[in-house]
Amino acid sequence: MRKRDKGMRGTLVTMERVENQISEEFRSLRSNIKFASFNKNIKTIVITSPSSGDGKTMTAANLAMVFSQEGKKVLLVDADLRKPSIHYMYGLVNDCGLCNFLIGQKDINAIIRSVYPNIDVITSGLTPPNPPELLGSVQMSDFISEVREQYDVVVFDTPPVLAVTDATLIANQSDGCLLVVRVKKNDVKDVIKVKEQLHFAGANLLGAVINGKKQVKNEYYYKK
Repeated sequence: MRKRDKGMRGTLVTMERVENQISEEFRSLRSNIKFASFNKNIKTIVITSPSSGDGKTMTAANLAMVFSQEGKKVLLVDADLRKPSIHYMYGLVNDCGLCNFLIGQKDINAIIRSVYPNIDVITSGLTPPNPPELLGSVQMSDFISEVREQYDVVVFDTPPVLAVTDATLIANQSDGCLLVVRVKKNDVKDVIKVKEQLHFAGANLLGAVINGKKQVKNEYYYKK
């Protein structure tokens, strides 16, 4: 438990510091997703970014947490089959997960792990030599359809768009996609390029999450 607590500290802020400003911003993000889905039931959400280190995994985990805090049954899926990290956050052994299902080794119930009330996690599992083929397969489509029926919200943590095509393969099968952009790290031209790639793939881009913005000291939740 010590190793697990150390790995989670400062990452799952919506669980550890429920009343701070960052947690409130994740709740605002949850509300904005609801507003964006007024004419469509958005249950499957892909989280991606232009490049690595932008904060997409942190965003995915905390978004899953705030949805669970309002009583939703939530599934968090590590769909980054190249450089997975969800299992580190929860202190899980990544020996069985999404990849095992996609290659026919396990059924869905065998790879689901309960980590908190209302939150289940599916880690990435085996590291395959061909992630795009697996993520664009009929098996992946079947997986999305099945978990969509079992859960109120399914959040996918996916690889960066500029690095590989994996995220677009899932995004075009999901109800919505969020792009995590880190201030002073991502160039505007890269963000535009990612937006174009997601649009070309047929993804429903709900908006962007701006990460790394410096907070004004003593700033409250809103301004008059």
